[in-house]
Amino acid sequence: MRREILTPIPPAELEEIMEKSGAEVKLTVLGKIERHGIPLSRVLIEGNEREIERFMRGLRLARAGG
Repeated sequence: MRREILTPIPPAELEEIMEKSGAEVKLTVLGKIERHGIPLSRVLIEGNEREIERFMRGLRLARAGG
């Protein structure tokens, strides 16, 4: 399964979140865009549905300060 996200989080930080979450996914930066003056990375997340959800849960917690 594949999911693409737009995020202001730097790729190195995404890697840390992936490691902390324990998710077995592959992250690929597809490019960068700027929206309203904010640089965003287009990131492709590949893995099975459960692992992608594990990563996304870790991402939400990391950004919420958890």
